[in-house]
Amino acid sequence: MPDPRAERAREAHHLAASTNRLATLFRDVRNQAIRGLRDEGWTYGEIARVVGCSPELVAAIVKGRTGQNRT
Repeated sequence: MPDPRAERAREAHHLAASTNRLATLFRDVRNQAIRGLRDEGWTYGEIARVVGCSPELVAAIVKGRTGQNRT
């Protein structure tokens, strides 16, 4: 019979992997929307205020410095 701790670890591993994939999808949607707003003339500060993040994060996304490819 499998050890219950091993089963919990396996389940946690699979949940973490699926959560990471989902988070990546949400970041991609966020980043695309932020780039679109910036292309329309919004400032980093305006975007940051509406999104709820820092202007530095907005700048990193716009400049492609978040470690993810621009789509």
